Amino acid sequence: MKRSALYLLLLVGTGLAILVSTLGESSSYVDFAEAAANPDRSYHVVGQLDRGFPLVYNPTQDANLLQFKLLDQKGRSMSVVYYGAKPQDFERSEQIVIIGKVVSVASNNQSNTFFEADQILTKCPSKYTEDQVPTTSANP
Repeated sequence: MKRSALYLLLLVGTGLAILVSTLGESSSYVDFAEAAANPDRSYHVVGQLDRGFPLVYNPTQDANLLQFKLLDQKGRSMSVVYYGAKPQDFERSEQIVIIGKVVSVASNNQSNTFFEADQILTKCPSKYTEDQVPTTSANP
């Protein structure tokens, strides 16, 4: 067997192994109910800031703690804890994607369930509306 064929076979095998391991660890988009049903997996949850509850962020006390409630796409609200700095324009975002796991902590005969986010992605409102999009005019 030629060496080039052996190297090609080895390269294809390595690529397949990487692909399979990546797919097994990737998270998927779900709502809070599905994320709570599988607390050992990491998920992406898409939603909006639940403005009926206060946003807790005090950078002078702890700049790496952000707590808020998120409404998922099915309307279920859940507390979210993020150990990182608050993203810029977080309160103005139209859509928020949180990546992480549902955590349940039992204390004093009570269970506290929340979503522990590893990452937060925000989609902020567009700077322009369709009728205000600047146009460039070509000068002859």
